Amino acid sequence: MGKYRALPFLAAASLALSGCVTLVSNYDEKIDDMATGLQREIGMEIETLGSQDKPDCLYPNHIAFYRAARVDVSALAVRASAHELNSQTIQQIEDLKGALDDLEKLHQIATRADRCMRPEEFSDIQRGFDQISGAIIRLELAKKRGRP
Repeated sequence: MGKYRALPFLAAASLALSGCVTLVSNYDEKIDDMATGLQREIGMEIETLGSQDKPDCLYPNHIAFYRAARVDVSALAVRASAHELNSQTIQQIEDLKGALDDLEKLHQIATRADRCMRPEEFSDIQRGFDQISGAIIRLELAKKRGRP
């Protein structure tokens, strides 16, 4: 019986420590800020595209935006990859990169057809970017609160 005397203490300590186990990385304010900035930057570009006429709306006039946005997404990915246990954030950033690539392809297709992108194309695009950016920001804020 003496050798089992410590068992309740070990069980209680194990239970208490199990609440301290972290399965995701800690909050990173820089990721939060970068994701918010990207959402704003992409949202502004979509608004700009939606209000332009030819030739201003055509892809060659927006190459600088796509280049800058790809660099920003890459910087965000590098930052997120620097943290251990951050696979969910990394996947969300990959989704953001994929959505940016899709927007660029749609823009190129519209330009090859010698037209601006249509207003009905923008609502789904904007919603997708908002959802992905929002998910990244929500996860970071949940990490900040300690409840991802």
